[in-house]
Amino acid sequence: MNTETLTDNVSTIQDNKVIIPVEVQKILGVSDGCKVKFIPDGDEVRMVNLAMHAMKEFQEAMKGEAERAGLYTEDDVVALVKEVRAKMAAEREKHTKGVSQS
Repeated sequence: MNTETLTDNVSTIQDNKVIIPVEVQKILGVSDGCKVKFIPDGDEVRMVNLAMHAMKEFQEAMKGEAERAGLYTEDDVVALVKEVRAKMAAEREKHTKGVSQS
């Protein structure tokens, strides 16, 4: 990561809010309304795009799960999706029949 200073002397404003400089917003991929996360890192704090950070954490947590489930190709995934959808449709039909017979 480039450690060159992007913006010096950013000040807090009312209620200890900070305006994120445009250059930093571009790097983080955030704009008005986006959320950021502050992560303590020793005596510094990293600021990250919350959505991107959450996706990276999810990807890391799921690493290897496809192989453990026996999913090696796109066809394996398509077959699993079809199987799950068929089970869900059968469950809905079963539930709908049970409700209509009551």
